Amino acid sequence: MRGERLETRCLSRLRCLAPAATPGEQPSHGRPFRRYRAPLGWLVRESAILFPVSSDNIPKSGAAAGIALTAMQVDVTTRLGAHEPATATGFPTLDRMLHGGLRSGTVLAIAGAPGVGRTAFSLLIGYMAARAKAGVVFASASLDATEVMARLTARALYREYPEVETPYGMIWSGRAWQDATTHRAVADSVETVVKKVGAQLHLYRARGLESTQSLAECAAQQWSRHERAALVVDDIEAFSAIGGGSTSLASAANSSMEGRVTHVAYDLRRIAEQGCSVVFTTLSRHADFVAPAVTLAGELRALAEAPAADGARAMEFFVYKNRVGETGSVPLRFIPGAGVFEEFRARS
Repeated sequence: MRGERLETRCLSRLRCLAPAATPGEQPSHGRPFRRYRAPLGWLVRESAILFPVSSDNIPKSGAAAGIALTAMQVDVTTRLGAHEPATATGFPTLDRMLHGGLRSGTVLAIAGAPGVGRTAFSLLIGYMAARAKAGVVFASASLDATEVMARLTARALYREYPEVETPYGMIWSGRAWQDATTHRAVADSVETVVKKVGAQLHLYRARGLESTQSLAECAAQQWSRHERAALVVDDIEAFSAIGGGSTSLASAANSSMEGRVTHVAYDLRRIAEQGCSVVFTTLSRHADFVAPAVTLAGELRALAEAPAADGARAMEFFVYKNRVGETGSVPLRFIPGAGVFEEFRARS
């Protein structure tokens, strides 16, 4: 276990320091320089030494100072991963707001009240990313592998056997497996989930208040194996911030709930900047604290409408912040027992 953690730390570090593909280019003043891809996509040149520049690693000379734009080259396509295909979320309106879907460096925050469906919504986005052949880690301190599998099985069961009304709670408890009338359908649905995402979707059961360092290690393993990687974090309130690597800074960062949530959000942004997309859920009352760190933030809301005949609830994902595009509402239908979210399209 210790060796695996060391390996993932090394992979993460090497990713930051890896040279770009074209060393030895000639700048305007005639002296050769080498190019390195920094975590934020900034390319910096110096006469002899090249520094990867990010919000956490800016060369200093005695005091804090900015860097002139003339001293760097900005590689926008690398920053947003435009050279790679976007990973669809499964919701066309949300994908349009993100200009195609999730990309490296994207951080998507899903806020909402307890029980509104944040976990189901984020798990479905992770599932769809895995269907699109991205390497996905779903990290949670509250859900074990059995419950995650039960939720995904209930969704497949709803799709393939709509006449079998079996909520994921019955699958999780084992009752559906023991019932002769549902055993075959549940077994087929489990097989469907494994066949579709078994090699791409990875589950990480975290300890309560575990450091985000473990999430960085999980993401690093996906970077080493897949061209596209996504990290989905269920309830960031259950994690603690790294705090810059020092015990005193970590203690200060985690001294209050508001401070801890804010620092965890920035830790997740730094993980995304290394080359993956991040999706996380948080409570509505913490939405303002995490908003500065994210690319797109929205709140999952239940609408005041009666449930449909199939038990579906009218919902919306209201996007109130988007650094890369429009804001607005994504209309949804939510079937709680099946863990199903669908984008609602009004009949014309």
